[in-house]
Amino acid sequence: MLPATLQTSPYITCIRPDEPSPVIYMTDTRGPAFPVITDPGDAAFGVIGLDRTVDWQPDLAALAALERAAPEPVDLPSLIAEFGEPLIRRLVEKAWLQASDDLCVEYRLRTAQIEVTAHCNWSCRYCPVSSSPKPRATMPMDLFTEIIEKLTPYRTITFVTFHFFNEPTLDRFFADRIRVLQEHGMKLSLSTNASALTHRKIQLLQDSGVLHHLIVNLPTLDEEEFRTLTGAGTYKATLRNLDLAIDQGWPVTLAVNGVGEELSRRTAALRAKYEGRGVEVNPTQTCDRAGELTNEYHQGVFAAGRLRGCSWPLNHAYFSVTGDMFICCNDFHQREVYGNIRDGSVHDVMTSPDAVRLRRRVFGVEEAPQDYICRTCHDQKPDFVHRQFRPLASFPVLGPLRPEQAR
Repeated sequence: MLPATLQTSPYITCIRPDEPSPVIYMTDTRGPAFPVITDPGDAAFGVIGLDRTVDWQPDLAALAALERAAPEPVDLPSLIAEFGEPLIRRLVEKAWLQASDDLCVEYRLRTAQIEVTAHCNWSCRYCPVSSSPKPRATMPMDLFTEIIEKLTPYRTITFVTFHFFNEPTLDRFFADRIRVLQEHGMKLSLSTNASALTHRKIQLLQDSGVLHHLIVNLPTLDEEEFRTLTGAGTYKATLRNLDLAIDQGWPVTLAVNGVGEELSRRTAALRAKYEGRGVEVNPTQTCDRAGELTNEYHQGVFAAGRLRGCSWPLNHAYFSVTGDMFICCNDFHQREVYGNIRDGSVHDVMTSPDAVRLRRRVFGVEEAPQDYICRTCHDQKPDFVHRQFRPLASFPVLGPLRPEQAR
């Protein structure tokens, strides 16, 4: 039996055959990635789902039905009268049309971010640690092991990370955590400032085979500028340890933070020094962390109305040093907590009422409070270049149809 009212899933993104991909994936890939787009043939449009592949469809009426039910629930008789029962039934079977209560229950994890420590030895100007450093804290090993054990069944997870405005290699349990990852066949994307990435830790990573890739925060090659930007005196140690890591032949990316012409200049210098050694050097989309920074990196973003979707709370699980699960990597103060991993399985927490409500707000199914963290995040800008979802309610792709096209 079909639900009495139906609404379009905000997780789907629609694409026309003659258009480039409207979405780009960057949060769990080593570089820009795009949906798997096969030959559309005579298709009228395609739907990009959580599996990041395009499902081509033959008629524009299906797209019109999806756009009709995108902003709000529509009663079943109205949809059937306008588009016919066979089409509506097909869209329900694909879960592109759903009962309103079912929206945003689904999720698909691709990474997990674990705050193994809550402190850093740098105070970068482009990081909230420079203005609001947190008390030192370390995740107990039994909690870490529990998290990894509960993540292991998710074969869609490409890697875990240890960073959250911290320096993971300062963790006194670093070696123990690597062994746990090795035992569970889990890969690690290690983001670090490399100041404490010693030869011993490098050898541990090499021997364990857990490293997915290494990302080093290195904003400049100039030592004086380095000290000004990072507030740290580890320039020589960072470059020495970076050289040791590169010599391992690992996939290494240098993340260059900054804005404007200075960022371009610093990136060019780093590329000249390291790209010949097989290192990827990327300027980052330095942001103000949802309005947390008030210095030269402040962006002044405010997203009015209903929010427009985001991959962070849907494709990624975030664990605080105490096991709380929260919205995303921009939530520096962990304001939006929706459960604790001690209270059940990952699935239990990810499908809890608080988690579903959070995703419904992020995807515009429900109105978010005016002080909601996402309203001041650059990911919510309509023209955000790394947008990974384009809900039809916010990004319609079809103009008005002529009567003969709609049936």
